Amino acid sequence: MTQPPADIAEFLQTVRPFSGLTVDDIQRPAAELEILYFRQGDRIGEFSASEEASDLFIIRKGAVRLHSEDGELLESRGEADVFGHHIQFNAESHAYAAEALEDSLIWRLPHAALTSAMARHPSIQAKLSADHGQRLRADSTLAARVDTLADLSLRPPCTAQPQDSVADCARRMSEHKVSSLPIVSDQGLIGMLTDRDLRSRVVARSIDPDTPVQQVMTPDPVSVAIHARHEAALVEMLRLGIHHLPVLDQNGQLAGVVSAGDLLRLQSPHPLRLVRDISRAGQPESVAHLARQGPQILAGMAESGADVTQIGRIAGLITDACTRRLLQLTEDRLGPPPLAYAWLAFGSQARLEQGLISDQDNGLLLAEKPDTAADRYFTRLADSVCDGLNDCGYIYCPGGVMAKGEWRLSREQWRARFDRWMREPTPKSVMQSSIFFDLRAVYGDLELAEQLHTDVLGQARDSQIFRRFLAAESITHRPPIGFFRQFVQERDGRHSRGLNLKKRGVIPIVDLARVHALEGAYSVVHTEERLMATSENGRMSERDAHDLIHALRFISGIRLNHQTAKLRRGEKPDHLVDPAELSGLHKGYLRSAFAVVQSAQQALSQRYLL
Repeated sequence: MTQPPADIAEFLQTVRPFSGLTVDDIQRPAAELEILYFRQGDRIGEFSASEEASDLFIIRKGAVRLHSEDGELLESRGEADVFGHHIQFNAESHAYAAEALEDSLIWRLPHAALTSAMARHPSIQAKLSADHGQRLRADSTLAARVDTLADLSLRPPCTAQPQDSVADCARRMSEHKVSSLPIVSDQGLIGMLTDRDLRSRVVARSIDPDTPVQQVMTPDPVSVAIHARHEAALVEMLRLGIHHLPVLDQNGQLAGVVSAGDLLRLQSPHPLRLVRDISRAGQPESVAHLARQGPQILAGMAESGADVTQIGRIAGLITDACTRRLLQLTEDRLGPPPLAYAWLAFGSQARLEQGLISDQDNGLLLAEKPDTAADRYFTRLADSVCDGLNDCGYIYCPGGVMAKGEWRLSREQWRARFDRWMREPTPKSVMQSSIFFDLRAVYGDLELAEQLHTDVLGQARDSQIFRRFLAAESITHRPPIGFFRQFVQERDGRHSRGLNLKKRGVIPIVDLARVHALEGAYSVVHTEERLMATSENGRMSERDAHDLIHALRFISGIRLNHQTAKLRRGEKPDHLVDPAELSGLHKGYLRSAFAVVQSAQQALSQRYLL
């Protein structure tokens, strides 16, 4: 076999079916390529609608027009695109013909060579599938670099038994210089003893040192799998406000304990350190100064290959930390609140799906309707916190969804609002109310918020008319794909401004997941968790749920990388991505992601007879 030039193999790595393969893997198919030249208007060939592989044609230079047997234009393809295989055009399969749109250089991989390559590398066949979801699942190059907890040098765990005394456990912690001690029984983890437990549950309560540790430990602690990514452990520590997390092996046995210090050593600056500093800030100005470091830290995580889903969670938890500290500082200044209350987050903060930029969507839930004095207190509280969040970089909500405005209500008033939306839905009211179904308490009386959430989920589940209106509204947010699978950009007067990957990429999937979640009254609000709950309860196939999750991650990843690049250039991050910034490979996968969303919207439309 003649060794092909290096530039041919390198170019093949940018072509979708071969992406993710090494140069050595590509040598054999690269050596089998035939070079063809076509003049503008030349007919290249005709291809079947069947799944059987034919010769594969790779566009090295130029452009190709794909059309039906009767001459209807189906699609245009350019450099690094392929044809000759089975293709779906707008969810339908056709026999098609190809002709050169301009003078073109085409590489042809013969059928026998393609079949041999697919036998050696099954991913090639998956990436040539007409199934857009299978394409997204098959591509290993879409996955960020994976650093798992198994890569850390975790020390063998020092443990204790539930019947061991508190004094013995404290001595063991001191001898081994650890600040947490896993409690195990029959090789299974049943609890954790931490320095905080010793202070608050033993010393503060004058507990007898001979007391069995089982009586003072934290039972059933949250744990993380050893093959989980670093960010998964980080998210749990931020969410729970803890500094140690037990790590379990593939058999569910204790493998070690990961500490905040272990994670802090991986990267600096670090979200854990930022959240800690925010929680200790003495003035709102200090909170704002620290908060504005957040986008830089998140951008650094994106550049190091962190998982886009976990970055979204961490971004939301940083917003939570700012909100809580501003509320605490404001309470210190105004005095104790006259009523129990909960500060509610809505939208992307509630779902823990924020990017490098976000406006604020929030409200106040009061235990009862306030009198004049209480109303004055909560007005000042809301104004102070919303102003502080704006100073932090979370700009005022353009739609006015803030506790600073009208969204400062008692539980009964909130229920009445939701009841009105659901009893008398209109397209406008449904559009305006949908964000409120993404609800999460950030601070205050969490039980009060859970009661309200349970109330509104039950109302939505029982209101089929409202959900039909919500479904109709959700499918108005169409992915930016027009005729012939061309990208449709937002326009500013006569000029195209890019693909709005929030409005036309992320939001359509968020809307789909919300409708399905309200059908089943699922309490989870994170979009991926909603899709998985929908699948687990039989309202969507597992395959369709995973396709949407892969599409969401890919679209979100493109948006995050775009925002990171703008931030590094000193520009303000936004959601508008110029297709010209994307490689041919990423354009192809973006089209596949949008096609998955279109298919899911079509299924929802049929379900509600829209």
